[in-house]
Amino acid sequence: MQSAVLIVERGPEAGKRIALAQFPVTIGRDSTNTIVIDDSEVSRFHLRIKRRGRLYICEDLESRNGTYINGDRVLNSILQNNDKLLAGSTEFQFVTSEPHIQLTSAIVAFDMIVAEDLGIKGPIEIGKAESNKKFMPQRLNQLAVINQSTSDAIAIKEIYDLYSNILVINHFEEASKALLKSISKIMPSATKMALFMWSPASRQLIPIAAKQSKRKKESFLLSQRAFDDVIARKQGIIVPLDAATDRQTSVCQQIVLPMVHHDDPICLIHIEAASRSDNHVLMREIELAQALISRCAPSFENLLLRRELDAWMVGMIETMVASIEAKDTYTHGHSERVSRYSMAIADELKLNREIKRLLLISALCHDIGKIGIPDAILKKASMLSAEEYEEMKLHPEIGSDIVSHMPNAQRFISGVRHHHEKWDGTGYPDGLIGEDIPFFGRIVGIADAFDAMVSGRAYSGFMDQSDAIARIQEEKDLFDPEILKAMIRAHDSGILTLKTSTASNAISDPSGKKIKNNTPSHSERLTTPPKSKRR
Repeated sequence: MQSAVLIVERGPEAGKRIALAQFPVTIGRDSTNTIVIDDSEVSRFHLRIKRRGRLYICEDLESRNGTYINGDRVLNSILQNNDKLLAGSTEFQFVTSEPHIQLTSAIVAFDMIVAEDLGIKGPIEIGKAESNKKFMPQRLNQLAVINQSTSDAIAIKEIYDLYSNILVINHFEEASKALLKSISKIMPSATKMALFMWSPASRQLIPIAAKQSKRKKESFLLSQRAFDDVIARKQGIIVPLDAATDRQTSVCQQIVLPMVHHDDPICLIHIEAASRSDNHVLMREIELAQALISRCAPSFENLLLRRELDAWMVGMIETMVASIEAKDTYTHGHSERVSRYSMAIADELKLNREIKRLLLISALCHDIGKIGIPDAILKKASMLSAEEYEEMKLHPEIGSDIVSHMPNAQRFISGVRHHHEKWDGTGYPDGLIGEDIPFFGRIVGIADAFDAMVSGRAYSGFMDQSDAIARIQEEKDLFDPEILKAMIRAHDSGILTLKTSTASNAISDPSGKKIKNNTPSHSERLTTPPKSKRR
């Protein structure tokens, strides 16, 4: 019996059924793919489907036009029965005969509202254990909780569902939200929940995610002594009503549950639940929630480690880029601004967090190849000669060679190599045309062009942001139309405004007079002006 099938619902081979027998399965135009699609909007190597146990995972291979599941652009996501998978103009229906595993979709359906503002003034300072001597909460036996809960069929399903989902969640914040959603289903009596990350170095609890069952946002009733006690003892508690707050606005039970891994607290989950006449039911809900939290602890530890490594890597890249830009006063801060403009465009395109993370790295690194360009060219205050311009044009290739040695470089290298490509094919280094230009290259390219116009150069002065947008619209043939529209929307909403650009970054001549705006067009700077070249 076939375990999974792709049914072509729209495209050149509509109606065709494709059995997925051996994994991984790759889809694209190239003849070496498992499934070859004759669709000009599909990349040569567009996507890959992997299998982990009973899970099917779809991974985009940095395709030109992206991979979509049920209308959402994805980078790495679980495929579920009857999902709609779109690659280019070809749409598939994914059908599996495996027993259905209900994941995030069912959890999201539970009527809980994620507050944009967590409503918590954090971080919360945690005191020493001695301060809790007079605090007498009801303590929960964590080992007993886990042993009882794991025998419950509902608990096993909830634990397995969330854990399976976390396998493909690459961000601590997203995993935190998913955990609260699942707890809310296990605990129908829960009205408010908040997850805090524990920082042992600063002894602070940092609010990460919060949920409320009511649309009207209410303040949380947080107990300092309860948090102190749970961190010190690594044991969940039910907070005494008179200890929760100096003024009770409503009768509710407050529970604080720890997430502990290798005897070290990782997070605390604060829960406010409606009081029940049957305390046994509430205790059972708490037991299931604690079992779920404990099962997720190893994955959360790994996500926290990744979070720290990401911060370290971005910091390292920023330091390296800053050292390169220090060689050229006129481009100081350029890569940071390009990364911010790229993020603004990404928000308008509604790209997910993982794609934005990779785009950020790509934008920060886009000019890293200038480390291989002689200082005499980088620091030249006048227009470059034809020979100098040809040497400057090598920096995308040098940069891509440098970042190719970084972990997972294939996921973000395109913005480094291809940010000087043009939609009409007149760019460099590869002269790619239209959608053959990788997605990141298109975004970073327009952000780079915009910053070159508004930040000013010694030989050109600066442009106002509105004038720069108008200039880019005049040269629309050089840019992806959809990305250009996204940039215009970001500008119109004020998102593109940075203190590091436009008039605040104007260059003055020795007399103190601002240089007149005579910025050459993007085509003049980056394609083939007649006698002299601009970097």
